[in-house]
Amino acid sequence: MKRILGKCMTVLVAVLVLLSTGIRALAAERSDVDRVIASIPSDWPEAPEINARAAILMDADSGEILYALNATESMFPASPSKLRYALLVLENASLEVIVTFSSRAVAIPASSSHAGMRRGEKMVLRECLYALLLPSANEVANALAEHVAGDQASFVARMNERGKQLGLVNSNFINTNGLHAEGHYTCAYDLALVMKALIANNTFVEISSAQSFVHHSDDLLPKNIPMTNTNMMIRTSSEYYNASVICGKTGHTAESGYNLVAFSESEGTRLISVILGAQENGQQYLMTESLINYGFHSFKSILPAELDASLDMENRFTPSGLSIPTPEAPLLSIRSLDTILLPENVTFDMLTKKVTADEFGIHLTYQYKGYPLGTVSLSYAGEGEDPPFFRADTDADKELPEPLLLIDGWLILVLALLAGAFAGLTVYLVRRFRPRKAFRSL
Repeated sequence: MKRILGKCMTVLVAVLVLLSTGIRALAAERSDVDRVIASIPSDWPEAPEINARAAILMDADSGEILYALNATESMFPASPSKLRYALLVLENASLEVIVTFSSRAVAIPASSSHAGMRRGEKMVLRECLYALLLPSANEVANALAEHVAGDQASFVARMNERGKQLGLVNSNFINTNGLHAEGHYTCAYDLALVMKALIANNTFVEISSAQSFVHHSDDLLPKNIPMTNTNMMIRTSSEYYNASVICGKTGHTAESGYNLVAFSESEGTRLISVILGAQENGQQYLMTESLINYGFHSFKSILPAELDASLDMENRFTPSGLSIPTPEAPLLSIRSLDTILLPENVTFDMLTKKVTADEFGIHLTYQYKGYPLGTVSLSYAGEGEDPPFFRADTDADKELPEPLLLIDGWLILVLALLAGAFAGLTVYLVRRFRPRKAFRSL
């Protein structure tokens, strides 16, 4: 009972704080993203010139947009489509199952990228992911789609639905391999969001960061299949090699140009970059390098949990079983590992913030001159322990002495409102469930 009461009070206090601050719902609309990008301050660090149809640079942890060029415009994605395929496969299939290649799966244009699979052949799903992400094999993409959803059309439908759940704002896929087709499009912002979801999966990072992989002949598939990663930025022998680039996905068609989605890390700062529509092969790597160098050198990573004291509450009290949140044990706290990136010319005390809420919880969004720098999550500080309103060593049956509390005026108001709410609920329940006296006939 003590634990339940404490958690109820925690929730009610959080609600009151939110109402006093003003809740903003987190939306996933293209116009909202465009509005955010348009609000980038005029004194933002100067970015390099990017000669592509579209591009974006995003903080991989907070989702903060550091740079954008036509970021929500419709683009033909080519093989970066396979990032979305990989996400759906990883979320819905075991790595050790056997994938069988149908005649429909292997029916791809002869000139398109492939792994040399034939009708009736089988491959372990983990190795299929290597073939999907390294040489960008189209017949493997088709076979994975059929394995996960039963047929390719059903996989496409599920993929588009998953895109809505991710918050994609301008994407529609109509095939399972990324080959050019009218009506098959995405945007730089959406691809960055997909990569953000993927890098949370260790299997994806392990596979997509491999420079090469070989399937060696065995009883299941009696032939050798060497696979080489098409991303030249992670191949140490390439002129485009960059040690900070962890993984990514390339793509090219005549209609899409040369594309690259990349995940990079340096000194704790993690970035996602997207280049779409480079006109010459190699430009996608050079522009990616310019973007990530800009991100690493012009922004610094900070931990708001170490700098934001707005949730701290001071109190003094006589020894008793009742405990009020303190700076050392606040009622709500910022998740300790959540980070945001600050422009090099901005300090933390120059930021403002707004409370946001969605189906996943309560968040603080930090802003500089109205531009969102990132969002951190609030959590109940005593997660897994007794609520902070009660001491862990308190005997539930022990009579508590009268506490003497000297606390902030706003907290007194909150507690008074809580007491009123509980009193009102009690009165309602008593009246609602009190037995009614039967009327006796005269």
